[in-house]
Amino acid sequence: MRLNIHTLIHPTIQKLAYEIIYQKSHKQLKDANNEKTLGMLIFYEILRKWLKIDNIYIKKVDILEEKCLLNQLDKYLIMTNIIESYNILADVQRILPESYLRHIDFNNINNNFYCNEKLEEYKIIIFEKFLKNYRIIEIINYLQKNNQINLNYVQIICLTCNNNILRYLAKKYPQLNIYTIKIN
Repeated sequence: MRLNIHTLIHPTIQKLAYEIIYQKSHKQLKDANNEKTLGMLIFYEILRKWLKIDNIYIKKVDILEEKCLLNQLDKYLIMTNIIESYNILADVQRILPESYLRHIDFNNINNNFYCNEKLEEYKIIIFEKFLKNYRIIEIINYLQKNNQINLNYVQIICLTCNNNILRYLAKKYPQLNIYTIKIN
Protein backbone atom coordinates (compact mmCIF):
# COMPACT_ATOMS: atom_id res chain seq x y z
CA MET A 1 0.00 0.00 0.00
CA ARG A 2 1.24 3.53 -0.74
CA LEU A 3 1.45 6.55 1.52
CA ASN A 4 -1.15 9.26 0.95
CA ILE A 5 0.94 12.31 0.10
CA HIS A 6 -1.02 15.40 -0.82
CA THR A 7 0.95 18.23 -2.39
CA LEU A 8 -0.65 21.62 -1.89
CA ILE A 9 -0.35 23.32 -5.25
CA HIS A 10 -2.49 26.40 -4.83
CA PRO A 11 -0.44 29.32 -6.24
CA THR A 12 -0.89 31.53 -3.18
CA ILE A 13 0.19 28.74 -0.83
CA GLN A 14 3.17 27.99 -3.07
CA LYS A 15 4.26 31.64 -3.17
CA LEU A 16 3.98 32.21 0.59
CA ALA A 17 5.69 28.90 1.38
CA TYR A 18 8.54 29.66 -1.00
CA GLU A 19 9.11 33.00 0.73
CA ILE A 20 9.25 31.31 4.15
CA ILE A 21 11.52 28.51 2.94
CA TYR A 22 13.78 31.07 1.26
CA GLN A 23 13.89 33.21 4.41
CA LYS A 24 14.96 30.21 6.50
CA SER A 25 17.71 29.20 4.10
CA HIS A 26 19.03 32.77 3.92
CA LYS A 27 18.42 33.65 7.59
CA GLN A 28 16.46 36.78 6.77
CA LEU A 29 13.92 38.50 8.99
CA LYS A 30 10.53 36.83 8.88
CA ASP A 31 7.30 38.44 7.85
CA ALA A 32 4.82 37.25 10.48
CA ASN A 33 1.81 38.19 8.33
CA ASN A 34 2.96 35.85 5.55
CA GLU A 35 3.24 33.00 8.04
CA LYS A 36 -0.21 33.69 9.53
CA THR A 37 -1.78 33.83 6.07
CA LEU A 38 0.01 30.64 5.02
CA GLY A 39 -1.17 28.87 8.18
CA MET A 40 -4.79 29.84 7.56
CA LEU A 41 -4.62 28.70 3.92
CA ILE A 42 -2.93 25.38 4.71
CA PHE A 43 -5.38 24.54 7.48
CA TYR A 44 -8.30 25.56 5.27
CA GLU A 45 -7.12 23.13 2.56
CA ILE A 46 -6.59 20.27 4.98
CA LEU A 47 -9.68 20.73 7.12
CA ARG A 48 -12.29 21.23 4.43
CA LYS A 49 -12.66 17.45 4.06
CA TRP A 50 -12.30 16.74 7.77
CA LEU A 51 -14.62 19.32 9.34
CA LYS A 52 -18.30 18.59 9.66
CA ILE A 53 -20.75 21.48 9.67
CA ASP A 54 -24.26 21.09 11.03
CA ASN A 55 -26.96 23.33 9.61
CA ILE A 56 -29.58 24.32 12.12
CA TYR A 57 -32.84 25.96 11.10
CA ILE A 58 -34.71 28.03 13.65
CA LYS A 59 -38.30 28.80 12.78
CA LYS A 60 -39.59 31.99 14.26
CA VAL A 61 -43.04 33.46 13.88
CA ASP A 62 -42.41 35.21 10.58
CA ILE A 63 -38.87 34.21 9.52
CA LEU A 64 -36.66 31.15 9.17
CA GLU A 65 -33.14 31.62 10.50
CA GLU A 66 -30.26 29.36 9.47
CA LYS A 67 -27.08 28.78 11.50
CA CYS A 68 -24.01 26.78 10.58
CA LEU A 69 -22.19 25.19 13.51
CA LEU A 70 -19.10 23.00 13.70
CA ASN A 71 -19.70 19.53 15.04
CA GLN A 72 -19.19 20.02 18.78
CA LEU A 73 -18.18 16.38 19.31
CA ASP A 74 -15.00 16.69 17.26
CA LYS A 75 -11.89 17.77 19.15
CA TYR A 76 -8.58 18.49 17.47
CA LEU A 77 -5.09 18.19 18.93
CA ILE A 78 -2.32 20.01 17.08
CA MET A 79 1.09 18.62 18.00
CA THR A 80 3.84 21.01 16.98
CA ASN A 81 6.94 22.87 18.03
CA ILE A 82 5.10 25.96 19.24
CA ILE A 83 8.31 28.01 19.42
CA GLU A 84 9.04 27.54 15.71
CA SER A 85 5.51 27.63 14.35
CA TYR A 86 3.57 30.06 16.54
CA ASN A 87 3.18 32.56 13.67
CA ILE A 88 1.74 29.96 11.32
CA LEU A 89 -0.71 28.66 13.92
CA ALA A 90 -1.66 32.07 15.35
CA ASP A 91 -5.05 32.31 13.61
CA VAL A 92 -5.97 28.62 13.36
CA GLN A 93 -8.35 28.97 16.33
CA ARG A 94 -10.55 31.14 14.09
CA ILE A 95 -11.36 28.24 11.78
CA LEU A 96 -10.86 25.43 14.29
CA PRO A 97 -12.21 26.61 17.65
CA GLU A 98 -12.16 23.19 19.36
CA SER A 99 -8.42 22.71 18.96
CA TYR A 100 -5.66 22.29 21.49
CA LEU A 101 -1.94 22.77 21.04
CA ARG A 102 0.67 20.36 22.41
CA HIS A 103 4.34 21.32 22.24
CA ILE A 104 6.79 18.82 20.74
CA ASP A 105 10.42 19.59 20.01
CA PHE A 106 11.15 17.52 16.90
CA ASN A 107 14.87 18.30 17.09
CA ASN A 108 15.52 17.27 20.70
CA ILE A 109 15.58 13.49 20.91
CA ASN A 110 15.50 13.63 24.73
CA ASN A 111 12.36 15.74 24.77
CA ASN A 112 9.40 14.01 26.39
CA PHE A 113 6.23 14.27 24.29
CA TYR A 114 4.22 11.70 26.19
CA CYS A 115 0.95 12.96 27.59
CA ASN A 116 -1.73 11.75 29.96
CA GLU A 117 -4.72 12.91 27.91
CA LYS A 118 -7.02 10.42 26.23
CA LEU A 119 -5.69 10.94 22.73
CA GLU A 120 -8.23 8.62 21.12
CA GLU A 121 -10.83 11.36 21.68
CA TYR A 122 -8.98 13.70 19.31
CA LYS A 123 -8.35 14.07 15.65
CA ILE A 124 -4.61 14.68 15.63
CA ILE A 125 -2.71 17.08 13.39
CA ILE A 126 1.08 16.92 13.56
CA PHE A 127 2.56 20.12 12.16
CA GLU A 128 6.26 20.59 11.47
CA LYS A 129 7.57 23.37 9.25
CA PHE A 130 10.48 21.37 7.85
CA LEU A 131 10.10 17.60 8.31
CA LYS A 132 13.72 16.57 8.12
CA ASN A 133 14.41 14.12 10.96
CA TYR A 134 13.10 10.73 12.01
CA ARG A 135 11.62 11.98 15.29
CA ILE A 136 8.21 11.89 13.59
CA ILE A 137 8.49 8.07 13.50
CA GLU A 138 8.82 7.96 17.31
CA ILE A 139 5.73 10.12 17.67
CA ILE A 140 3.66 7.95 15.31
CA ASN A 141 4.90 4.79 17.08
CA TYR A 142 3.90 6.23 20.44
CA LEU A 143 0.46 7.30 19.22
CA GLN A 144 -0.31 3.93 17.72
CA LYS A 145 1.15 1.61 20.36
CA ASN A 146 0.46 3.42 23.64
CA ASN A 147 -2.84 5.04 22.76
CA GLN A 148 -4.18 2.71 20.06
CA ILE A 149 -4.84 5.73 17.87
CA ASN A 150 -6.50 5.01 14.55
CA LEU A 151 -4.02 6.53 12.10
CA ASN A 152 -6.92 7.56 9.87
CA TYR A 153 -7.46 10.30 12.47
CA VAL A 154 -3.86 11.54 12.21
CA GLN A 155 -2.65 13.99 9.60
CA ILE A 156 0.89 15.26 9.16
CA ILE A 157 1.40 18.75 7.75
CA CYS A 158 4.74 20.26 6.73
CA LEU A 159 6.05 22.92 4.38
CA THR A 160 8.86 20.68 3.17
CA CYS A 161 9.65 17.05 3.88
CA ASN A 162 12.56 14.74 3.32
CA ASN A 163 12.11 12.02 0.69
CA ASN A 164 13.80 9.38 2.90
CA ILE A 165 11.39 10.02 5.76
CA LEU A 166 8.46 9.66 3.36
CA ARG A 167 9.80 6.30 2.15
CA TYR A 168 10.14 5.05 5.71
CA LEU A 169 6.63 6.23 6.64
CA ALA A 170 5.22 4.61 3.49
CA LYS A 171 6.67 1.23 4.46
CA LYS A 172 5.63 1.37 8.10
CA TYR A 173 2.40 3.44 8.06
CA PRO A 174 0.88 3.53 4.57
CA GLN A 175 -2.50 4.72 5.85
CA LEU A 176 -1.13 8.09 7.02
CA ASN A 177 -2.09 11.29 5.24
CA ILE A 178 0.73 13.76 4.71
CA TYR A 179 0.19 17.27 3.38
CA THR A 180 3.20 19.14 2.10
CA ILE A 181 4.18 21.88 -0.28
CA LYS A 182 7.58 20.60 -1.34
CA ILE A 183 9.43 17.27 -1.19
CA ASN A 184 13.22 17.43 -0.89
